[in-house]
Amino acid sequence: MRTIQVAARSALSADAAFDRIRQFEDEWTVPFRGRSINWRQRCEPAPSERRVSFTQTVGDFRSLSGVWRATPTPQGCEVLVELTYDVGVPIYDRILDPLVERVLARAVRTAVAGF
Repeated sequence: MRTIQVAARSALSADAAFDRIRQFEDEWTVPFRGRSINWRQRCEPAPSERRVSFTQTVGDFRSLSGVWRATPTPQGCEVLVELTYDVGVPIYDRILDPLVERVLARAVRTAVAGF
């Protein structure tokens, strides 16, 4: 298993960013080397903490879970995403993990840029 953190800044307030995060789809498709990585997730919002936890229910990972957090900053907010995943192919972990990490980080930054 591998855990990564991705931070992105937004001009939105932390409350507005949290509202956008809560509206994300439960199904994700992320381009990956001419194909795609797909998963469906169950989300658990915690509005008082501006946090949304999620867990893959079906998808290409052996396991995938994480949390989105929106934290106020003077210029808007910082969105921090922590992802823990297992690609499920131990012999290829050293090769796949860095590639998957870049793809997931790009997906997070793209999602936040769309705010």
